[in-house]
Amino acid sequence: MKTLFLPFLLLLFVISCSDNDTELLEKKTASYDVYLGGIDDYKACYWKNGQQHFLPGGQDIQASQLVVDHNDIYIMANNVPGTNTPPTWYFWKNGIKYNVADYINEAPNTNSDKYKLQIWNRLTIYNSDIYFTGIVKNPNPTSSQDLYQHCYWKNGVKTVLETFGQNNQFAFGCLGVDNNNVYVALRKNFTNNAAGMTNWDLGYYKNNTYNAMNGNLFPRRFITDQTGLHMLLRDTNNTFHFKNMNGGNDIQIPATIAQSGIEEFYFENSDIYYIGKKFYYKNNTLVQINDPAGYNTIGHFVAKDQNIYMTRYNTDTNGTGVKFYINNVEAGSIADISRGCFNSIFVVKN
Repeated sequence: MKTLFLPFLLLLFVISCSDNDTELLEKKTASYDVYLGGIDDYKACYWKNGQQHFLPGGQDIQASQLVVDHNDIYIMANNVPGTNTPPTWYFWKNGIKYNVADYINEAPNTNSDKYKLQIWNRLTIYNSDIYFTGIVKNPNPTSSQDLYQHCYWKNGVKTVLETFGQNNQFAFGCLGVDNNNVYVALRKNFTNNAAGMTNWDLGYYKNNTYNAMNGNLFPRRFITDQTGLHMLLRDTNNTFHFKNMNGGNDIQIPATIAQSGIEEFYFENSDIYYIGKKFYYKNNTLVQINDPAGYNTIGHFVAKDQNIYMTRYNTDTNGTGVKFYINNVEAGSIADISRGCFNSIFVVKN
């Protein structure tokens, strides 16, 4: 029997709220399309406004990210771990499936060589262009010092940012695009100090120019708000930091926000949501999740025009179910997540 080892949860979108709650939801969210991406019965799929769509060729593949851009639906995916196949990535554009290795013209992984290609499990869409970043074995090395390439691909065309000799001395981070500038974060030159702690060099490329940064920080992802593009970083004490990529002021997390419980951030116009396991802050206002049935642990969170979309699962009683909520009203549920998960929420205003 297959087992899913997945970072987030899938929700089978089954409407189960009362008539009064449904009327409230319709009034507040009728002008929005809600997309959910994930996996159901070991098959990649997505839902649009509750209507399920299985993706062609999606068996044993989990959809990890869904993006809607200019009415095009993009879904990033990877094969389910434990299926005795090497790491493989896919994406669909409007239902047409692409193997990422074929799309970027790189040799795929094999069972005997599972790390010749490593892709950050997200795609970035900017002005309808498709970006990936990752590490690939150099097809034409000249020495033991350039066995691997750190790259990004735009519409399948590769740009090599850096070459290096050992696969375990390099870790790519994340990719962001702003004003047609491509930013790629990375960690490299890993060493162990006398105390047995691992140190590394942190930096990022802006287009083809490398910029070093200080500190043993982990680059998480790039976030765009009203002031531009920011890199979200986490230190070894699980404290978060932001770096403004345009030379402006870095985002400062208020002292009133206890960072020890924060796990994610979401930006919506001028509002910042600080998201913990069983609570979130909207700016400085605390919202505590308190569901009597125990569905209090937040999985995914999206805010759109003051509407709140989230998945929550039950850890209070070791439950195996997950539910989907719109403005704290239950809009769907699945009783058992062992055969599927929900990995992405995307909301579009009509």
